[in-house]
Amino acid sequence: MHDLERYRAAVERVRALVMLHLELGKATPDGAIVSELTKIIGEMEQVLRASVEGARDSRLVHTLGLHADEIGFVWTVVAVGTDPRLRPHLSALGMDQHAGATIALHARIERLDGERAVGLGLALGPGHPLIRRRLLIPGDEVAPAGGAWKAPHRLALYLAGDDRLDAELLAAGARVTVPAELLADDATRVVHARLARAFATAPVIAVLDGQPGVGRRTAVAVAAAGRPVISLDVSRLAGGGPALERALGGLAREVVLTGAIPVVAGIEDLPGDESGHRPLLRTVAIALDAMPGACAVTTILPGIDLGTRKAQLRVTLEVPATAARRALWDRALGGDAAGVTSDERDLLAMRYRLGAGGVGAAVAAARLVASEHGGALGSHELVAGVRNNIAERMGGLATRVHVNQDWDELVLGKDTLDQIKALGARVRHAHQVLEQWGLRRKLARGTGVASLFSGPPGTGKTMVAGLIARDLDLELYQVDLSKVVSKWVGETEKQLSRIFDAADAGHALLLFDEADALFAKRTEVKSSVDRYANLEVNYLLQRVESFGGITILTTNMDTSIDPALMRRLASHVKFWPPEQDERVLLWRGMLTTAQVPLAADIDYDDLARRFPDMTGAHIRNAALAGAFLAAAEGEEVSQKHLARASRGEYASMGRQLSGATR
Repeated sequence: MHDLERYRAAVERVRALVMLHLELGKATPDGAIVSELTKIIGEMEQVLRASVEGARDSRLVHTLGLHADEIGFVWTVVAVGTDPRLRPHLSALGMDQHAGATIALHARIERLDGERAVGLGLALGPGHPLIRRRLLIPGDEVAPAGGAWKAPHRLALYLAGDDRLDAELLAAGARVTVPAELLADDATRVVHARLARAFATAPVIAVLDGQPGVGRRTAVAVAAAGRPVISLDVSRLAGGGPALERALGGLAREVVLTGAIPVVAGIEDLPGDESGHRPLLRTVAIALDAMPGACAVTTILPGIDLGTRKAQLRVTLEVPATAARRALWDRALGGDAAGVTSDERDLLAMRYRLGAGGVGAAVAAARLVASEHGGALGSHELVAGVRNNIAERMGGLATRVHVNQDWDELVLGKDTLDQIKALGARVRHAHQVLEQWGLRRKLARGTGVASLFSGPPGTGKTMVAGLIARDLDLELYQVDLSKVVSKWVGETEKQLSRIFDAADAGHALLLFDEADALFAKRTEVKSSVDRYANLEVNYLLQRVESFGGITILTTNMDTSIDPALMRRLASHVKFWPPEQDERVLLWRGMLTTAQVPLAADIDYDDLARRFPDMTGAHIRNAALAGAFLAAAEGEEVSQKHLARASRGEYASMGRQLSGATR
């Protein structure tokens, strides 16, 4: 109540001063009115003198180094902007009641002599902290002393004791608090300690990278040691540069008013151009350099260049260790933990590399899933919650793929099948070989598995990836290269980082179809385009190696793949076009495993011999087309239908029809 009373007294004093100035300006002032207004002014000044200790305007004076006339002018501007009772009095003075307060008005009502009035006008120039910190807005930036001034509504709220967030931050800003029960492993606590030391000693910019949900902003709040922390997520701003400048202005106000440590998040989403420049990132850098004290930036891209003048401390927050993740699941489940066994919670913690934010989002989504079917929250719902959030984090960059076939429908050579089984075994027994047998320490980076599937289209590469994913109880996500690859420098790496982080957290299998478009051989640098293309390949190689899950790359041109990637592969499985006997099995499997009415004249050997260039996908297409032909004619599927459909498929393949195929 102390701040609100002081605010009311200060505003009432300004109103009484304006009214007194009006009354004294009359030819015959009313003595009683003058006496009453003088009494009110004295009473308000007494309230202000009595409540000065700890007052918010006093803190402004100390923080910005203001003198008495400057803080007095602040109160005049605030009163004119917030007290509607002043409007008729301003009109009586011949002022625009909507324009704001002028230095001339303040000098008249406060009866400043010429020297003080001129001094105030000179002081309130463009470099004054009230202007630089956007606490006062001059109507005329060229000649501030002659224009009308306004104050952001946030300043009035602050002086009145209201701690609502600045209006310019409402769309993308938030206060960051430390959870009541903070769970952190040893590595995270080391980061907290480093940040705390940096914040206590220098006006540093801490750059925290890591995947979403690992607690980057929470780490800043822990290190702030009781100081408020306010985050601005620039990726949520719409409106380009002007919106960003307004939001950064609101953040700067909060820093000055509350002593908060500012955190700018989502800088990787600021647009860049073909040369790699990010003009809006420069806007952020200038704002951070201008803010007093420590600042923080969070990003998913390690090594991003901010271009700031302040010293930078770069730290990486890793996903918490398994034990800490188990504790996060227990805390997030709360009263629902009884519906999930201890073993199931152990499995969730081991499989899904999620931080506190990711676990909380997964549990919230799981509760929605459970409410839809009216059941209790269990392990199945929690897995669905994780997968729903992972799909959201993919942001449309990768599509979930469902494979309906089974292993017995797969027709491949024995050697190829052995390689595929070995790939599955490598994943199933990773814990035993790497952890129990101690071979993990021999690996330079991650423990993930990368495999290249090469071969002509239609030979079953995507189908095998789906079968492996289903066998290992993984979600299969096929990366959409049209959305990932960008001509803008840095955009491709940003999109790939999102994909790998989401897949790593969600225990998903990533499928890069036509991988030669991304993993092509690096070339001799002859232009900036070559240099940036090589950087993309370098980044990809690092992420594939450090990824903790399974990456399957498919290509029709394995000779174009970068040799450095080939060395990092767990396996290279070649899919060959089917031989005669394999084509027979494919034809038979397509038709005899379903409830298809088949004529007695079907000769699978003849079809396999007459159309030797067909792969499994082509045979599937031809069998399906033949079935539609038979249905249209009201007959059973016969040799003539399949032969006609096969000739059509052959033509679509660009193959010339010979006498044998006709």
